[in-house]
Amino acid sequence: MEKSILEIKNLSVTFSTDRGTISAVRDLSMSVGRGEIVAVVGESGCGKSVLCKTILGLLPFPAKVVSGSVCAGGRDLTRLSDRDYCAVRGRKISMVFQDPMTSLDPSQTIGDQIAEAIRVHDRSMSAAAIRQKTVDLLDAVAIDRPELRIRAYPWMLSGGMRQRCVLAIALAGDPELLIADEPTTALDETIRQEILDLILSLRQQRGLSVLFISHDLSTCARIADTIHIMYAGRIIETGTADEIMKTPAHPYTRGLLRALPAFAEKGRLQPIPGAPPIIPEGFEADAFAERNEYALGIDYVQAPPFFSLSASHRAATWLADPRAPKVDIPMPHAKAGAAAEKDPDRENCESPATDRPVLLEVRDISHTFPLGRSSVRALDKVSFDIRKGETFALVGESGSGKSTLAKCVLGMIRPTSGKVIYDGTEITGRRLGRKDRMQLARKIQFISQDPGAALDQKMTVRELIAEPLQIHRMFPNRTSLDEYVLSMLQEVQLDASFLDRYPAQLSGGQKQRVSIARAYSMNPELLIADEPTSSLDVSIQAQIIELFLSLQKKHETSLLFISHDLPLVRLISDRIGIMQRGQMIKQEVVR
Repeated sequence: MEKSILEIKNLSVTFSTDRGTISAVRDLSMSVGRGEIVAVVGESGCGKSVLCKTILGLLPFPAKVVSGSVCAGGRDLTRLSDRDYCAVRGRKISMVFQDPMTSLDPSQTIGDQIAEAIRVHDRSMSAAAIRQKTVDLLDAVAIDRPELRIRAYPWMLSGGMRQRCVLAIALAGDPELLIADEPTTALDETIRQEILDLILSLRQQRGLSVLFISHDLSTCARIADTIHIMYAGRIIETGTADEIMKTPAHPYTRGLLRALPAFAEKGRLQPIPGAPPIIPEGFEADAFAERNEYALGIDYVQAPPFFSLSASHRAATWLADPRAPKVDIPMPHAKAGAAAEKDPDRENCESPATDRPVLLEVRDISHTFPLGRSSVRALDKVSFDIRKGETFALVGESGSGKSTLAKCVLGMIRPTSGKVIYDGTEITGRRLGRKDRMQLARKIQFISQDPGAALDQKMTVRELIAEPLQIHRMFPNRTSLDEYVLSMLQEVQLDASFLDRYPAQLSGGQKQRVSIARAYSMNPELLIADEPTSSLDVSIQAQIIELFLSLQKKHETSLLFISHDLPLVRLISDRIGIMQRGQMIKQEVVR
């Protein structure tokens, strides 16, 4: 391997808070070689994004680098001024973020935004040359008809195409290193694979080095040469993709693998209990000890050093110490059809597919969106039903019509044709009175993909859960309301300390738990969940799915679960409907 493009040595980053100094990155060392793809994997809150911002000099106040170095091109980037950093960002190092819609300006065309990035890095180029490079960049990221696409706005493109456009902007300065921060998290499997293939192609064609940030080990294993497992600000295991996937040594790495749907046992996901801790400055014990069922006594006193397992494989766990007692940690092994295995508890339940009455009927729903002088057919005569207590999953690629169909059921969109029948009463094509609409709002609840956008940032958790209860006047006094709000919070495994927090003070998984508590507080008959776990890391996703299943069983709720993750929905669903280009192409019984 040639000289490293990026060399990080003993990096430590802290945040000053009201509760004291918090360590976000702790004594971290790693490198990225020329033409190499290096992945950093860990749960939300492990310090991955702080690491990226440190590399690019984008740390917010009150964060600061307290020790170590980040070297690129023979310079320590942590010592550069803001002015000097401008020669690094985009030219030497560029970055692609998780959500392309927050990276793209919806009021400007794709061509204008790419041209702006080109112009910033080379002001000597003529307008014609900039236009040609814009087209070439779109072609390089496999955008079809680039001459036409430069006139498109971001909202006119699919999620996968928007991510390709962000990638084109990142390549405008011809960087040597690309940092990709969760670039495929919210994309369906087909589009995810296309983006991964594109990154591999760019590495081959341009000699591009890539630092790939993710929480999904299986995604990283597809493209990475080296994988670093990060936890509580530290690298705790390092190895090749094969070593990490086939012979993981750290209990945390094995926990990340077991949380994947492919490793489910008896129809149940296996989340890592708890969440990454907040580490105060000067912390000396093993940060994973509290979540590690195989922790040794020394883990609670002293953090382990790295132990070499091979020339390329190292793990920071006392279990790898030759002096440690031998502990038999089950190895996660994917089994063919593992996701479809039946959970004995659910298998013994009455089958909702055959024995329970129909709650929701969707009959020949079609919907067309106007687009200039023409139109786009989003749904084409889609039909299905959901029985009481049943989980029905809608699966399909982005743009297949899943979310549009959910909006038709919710009454957010009036379909062009067809009807929706709820509990024997048609709820489309007719004007419902206020009383009927209020009753439907209680009986049908919705959970969105992005809890951060769905929750009012100015309201506390207490107010967010209480709001629908107050609108429907379900409690006579404040005392009984507060008691019920606390009980719902406890049902989603959050304690009373969260009541007075705001959404900005919560992690992604905690926000989704609040959204679930808010929805279930109404004791709904039907819950519609639109990609509720797509933006969460695999361990938190497993926790949320298990929470869904337990609450569904307790409240006997019917669930319409929308996802692009077929292995996941096979694990939790009674029946599945597969959509493609606005049509229901197949329905199948899972259990």
